[in-house]
Amino acid sequence: MSEQDPAPEELQASEQDQAPEARYGQESFGSWLRSQREVRRVDLETIAQSSKINIRYLELLEEDRFDLLPATIFVRGFLREYARIVGLDPDEVLNFYLAASAGGEYERSSETAGSSSSTWVVGRTVAVLVGLAAVAAAIVWFTAMDRDSGEDVETMAPPVTETVPELPPVEPLPERALRVTVEFQGTSWVDIYADGERTVSELRVQGESLTVAADEEVRLTLSSVAVTTIEVNGEPFEHVVVDGEEIVISVPEQGSAG
Repeated sequence: MSEQDPAPEELQASEQDQAPEARYGQESFGSWLRSQREVRRVDLETIAQSSKINIRYLELLEEDRFDLLPATIFVRGFLREYARIVGLDPDEVLNFYLAASAGGEYERSSETAGSSSSTWVVGRTVAVLVGLAAVAAAIVWFTAMDRDSGEDVETMAPPVTETVPELPPVEPLPERALRVTVEFQGTSWVDIYADGERTVSELRVQGESLTVAADEEVRLTLSSVAVTTIEVNGEPFEHVVVDGEEIVISVPEQGSAG
């Protein structure tokens, strides 16, 4: 990496408080996780690119928003990848997370007066919405004054929309021995490894589908198996796994029946 390593005395000072058990109760899990990443000068974009984990889930971990994360089986995988890339002990990170999530630490930390950035964001959002509502009311009033008194004025507040990040354009898949397509009839988290490399780790909803290609093997895990169908090289793929279990799809042996 081109980034400079932290000064020895700085890293030594940070490692004195590195054990999660010692930090619990003094600092939230998300704050501790972010501080360990920052002291090593690793940004979230680097972790997201290396792990194929959606950066929004990494942000939720550092914000203690455990209620918005997918199933625990996937969060464990996120944290192990995070720890590996940042240079932390995966077991210590997992233990701290389990203690924090079981104890509802994210709820307690959000109630700390003056110290929670989420509280500041909520307050600022409310102030902005109140200001926008006042401006909209003034515009409606002046517009009504200019119209005939007998004319009905129908007003409608502009809808509040949430900005959704655009997905990157889908690139054509290369010609390979395996081509696996998953179609979703409901909401399910999906984790896919193609030839040992993680290619997909995200939440999919009803009506969506995805296709991955591999030379030798595809391994996938689904949080809701019942709402998905799988095709391999255009043919239905039958399996008996349950939610959270890994499905292994290998290249058919030469001469085997299609």
